[in-house]
This record gives sequence, C-alpha cells and structure tokens, in this order.
Amino acid sequence: MERKEKICIYQNEDGKLYMPDSEVNVQKRYQAPIDDVLNFFKKLNNKNIYSVYLRGSIVFGLGIKNISDIDFFVVTLRPLNDFDRLTIKNHMDKLNEKYSFITKFDIGYFTLEQILSMKENVLIKLSSRCLYGKDIKEKIKDPKPGRDVAISLSHLEEEILKTKNEIGIGLYDKTNTKAMCVWIMKRIVRSGLELVSEREKCFTRDLGLCFEKFSKYYLDKKEDMRKALALALEPTDNTKAIEKIFDNLGNWLVVEGKNLGLISVNCNDIGKIITEKVISLFGRNRILCLLRYGPKIQLDGTPPADFDFLLLLDKYQDKDYLLLSFFKKLNFPVEIFIDYKDQILLKGIKNYQRGRHGSYFFKILASADTLLGKNFYKENERELNKSKINSDLLYRVEEYFYRIQKSTINEQNSSKKDIEKYLGRIVTDLLLVTGDIQFSDMHKYHYTSVMSEILERTDVISTDTKKLIAKFQSKSDIDINLLGRLVGALYKQYLKIRGNAQL
Repeated sequence: MERKEKICIYQNEDGKLYMPDSEVNVQKRYQAPIDDVLNFFKKLNNKNIYSVYLRGSIVFGLGIKNISDIDFFVVTLRPLNDFDRLTIKNHMDKLNEKYSFITKFDIGYFTLEQILSMKENVLIKLSSRCLYGKDIKEKIKDPKPGRDVAISLSHLEEEILKTKNEIGIGLYDKTNTKAMCVWIMKRIVRSGLELVSEREKCFTRDLGLCFEKFSKYYLDKKEDMRKALALALEPTDNTKAIEKIFDNLGNWLVVEGKNLGLISVNCNDIGKIITEKVISLFGRNRILCLLRYGPKIQLDGTPPADFDFLLLLDKYQDKDYLLLSFFKKLNFPVEIFIDYKDQILLKGIKNYQRGRHGSYFFKILASADTLLGKNFYKENERELNKSKINSDLLYRVEEYFYRIQKSTINEQNSSKKDIEKYLGRIVTDLLLVTGDIQFSDMHKYHYTSVMSEILERTDVISTDTKKLIAKFQSKSDIDINLLGRLVGALYKQYLKIRGNAQL
C-alpha cells in the first residue's frame, strides 16, 4: 500500500526546521530511474559537477504515478557549458521515454557559490537527498519559518511580470500554456504558505496543506487561492483565466510579502522609499543631492548584500545622526552615509576621503545614480588630481593584501567568500589604475564579475596569475598553499603596475 500522508515540517524547540530523515522512503517504482540517473553521472565523471540531489515528493515516498516529476539539483563548481547541459538533457529525455509514468526529469543547475547564497538551499536542507558527489547540507544553516523559507514568494513578482509579458507577445499556445499554468500556480499556492509559515511554525511544499494553512489567516482570499490550487492540479490553456489569478491574488501576495518583510524590496523600490524618507527628515532646502552607487546585481543575478546611498547636505547639524538612525527601523539592506559640502570644500576636493576610501571615491560618486538634486561630485570632478587618485587606489590594494594575510593567519574561521572579495577588490583597483575599467563601471560590475568577465579581456594581469585565480575560485574551500602562490603572483603584478603608474 502506498503512503498517502503529507509531509509538513514543524519547527523544533530551538525554533529551527530540520529534515525528517525518518520519513525518507523512496517508492520501489522510482528506484530504477533514480539508479539510472546516478549511474549516468558516475559514467559522465565531470569534475565540474560537485554534487547531485534528488529533491521533492519522491524523497518522502509521496510520488504519484503519471503526475509526479523527478526533480534534481545539480551543483557545479563553475557554470556548465552548453555542451554539458545538452548532454545531460538528452540523457534525461531518453530516461523519460524509458519511464513513461514519470511526467518529466526536472533539473535545476546552480554553482556551489550560488546555491550557498540563495534561498533555494532550503530545499536541499529540508527536502533533498544527495545522490552523487559531496553533500553540502552541513554548509547550509538550519532555516527558521518565515523569511528563510520564502522561496516562491521571493521570485513571484518577477515571474508574474515575465509571464504576463510572454502572454502579451503570444509566446504561449495550447501546447505549452498548461505547463506554464501548473508551474506558476504552484508558485502562487506555495507563496501562500510562506506568508503564514512563521505563524504556523512550519514549512511544507504540499499544495493541499499550503492552501489549508493560508486559508486560516486570509479568509477573504480563500476562494482565490482555491482557484489557484485547482489550476495547479487541473491546468487550463485559457491565458485570461491565468491572468485573472495574477490580478486577484498573485500581485496581492507580493504586496503582503513586502509588508511582512518576507520579500526583499528591489533596488528601484528601495531608492523611492529612501528618497521620500530623506526629504521628510532633512527637508529639500538642506539636500544638495542624494546618490545611489555600486552594482545592483552580483554575477549570479542576485542582489548585493546591501545597496549604498550617499546624502550630501549643506553643513553639519547636531541632529543629523539622530535623524539618520531612523533608517535602521526600515530593516532594509541599505547603507546610508552623509557628506557635507562645506567640509569637502574646506578640506579641498583633491583631499577627499570617505572612511578608508580616498579621492578615487569622488570619481565613483561622480558617476552614481542621482536620485535628488544635482550631482555635486560630477560637477567638481575636474578638481581631482590623477596622481592622488592612483596613489589612494594603490594604498587600498595594500590594505586588501593585509586583510587576506590577517584572515588566513590570525582568524580562526577564515571565509573563502571574504578572501575572494579581497582578491576581487585588489584586481578591480589595479584595473582602475591601468584604465582597463572606468569608475563608472563600479556601478555595473560586482567584484565577482570583474574576476570572471573583465579579467579575461585584459592583458594587464598575466595569464599565469589568471589561471591561479580561476583555480582558487574552483575550490570549495580555502587551499592555503594555492592562495600563497596566488598572493605572491598578484603582488608582483601590483608592484609592476605601481612602478608604471602616475604617482
């Protein structure tokens, strides 16, 4: 007899969620296709593939014949090339023909760095089984109900917008509309559970349970959610019916998710909110300009850890720090700093400094997004001295070499991500000195992009040093011997660039 119970994971006494290993029980009919997938990856023996996970209902013995997919996550050290992806896809298509009772073999690809920083790692932690390679579960924190498990909810706004645009240009027909309907309605129903996860102290992917728990708190939206659940189970090819769910429920879920702090507000939304608050706190007469600087996305498409703003006021007032402290209450991923025009002019523009950032930072601000007023830095950047800018950049390079040394020698738990950040900043600053990248690029390229994309296009850094950087990035942990060789090679490049720089 097949098991019919549903899996719902409730928080432990410590408030965290743990995968119920006692419930892992793959049904016999699915064992053969799973074994075939495992054998395929063993024979493929692709050194770039770090691990392969089986995930979802099949893990817990809840697969339904002719309905359930078999879902996998493939974790790689670097993005797979098109040939490797095609090889895997073709084999999965053959397995789908062999095992016709499986709807499809669904594979998600993530690099190790991506999955460790994305919400989807919750699915590995709570509902997956490692089939091949190294298990990374210990590298993933134990999640709590609420923001940690808001997976579908965090992507819902962009997915609704994307799907509406695709419907508008006629991308969907009777063949593929039903597949889209199932996918997007599952997102919507699971988003409902994620809204109430903290209140229910649980997490589940079961659509029926998601509906039940959501409906306890939002009676006025219960019927709309019932329709979404029905379309997830019995899809339609009527795009008007799908868009009606978007308008009546999907967009509301996004707004409610933002109100509850479960969804990260995007860069433009944050910019609007910060602009409004700055005006209300300081008044327009004191504000010369409000700037947003730095990249809006990382290499993997995710937002940076925080968004940076610079507020330029006329002159210092005692209450300014008190007013700025208001932004802590917003609970947004932002950092806001104040400059004062009178102080900058008294010190001299060529002597500009913000914290550890020297006169080069004036150049970065000069090309930042202007949200309020006129960009004072853009108007006055001609006052800067190129030799001083290069000197300040190279001074910061020395600091990052010091940070690498401090982190690897004197700190107990060195973070590979921090080391890569310091290496990325070193490379970025060296390329700014040589002119291979411009200060305006600092708003487009995250340091990870500089390390992977920009570095390939320049001859300033030697081929051997580039190879060492790529090799270090491919490792899952810090290889201290490799890092020593890399730092030595990079320091030689630094000395060469310093010797040629205008100082």
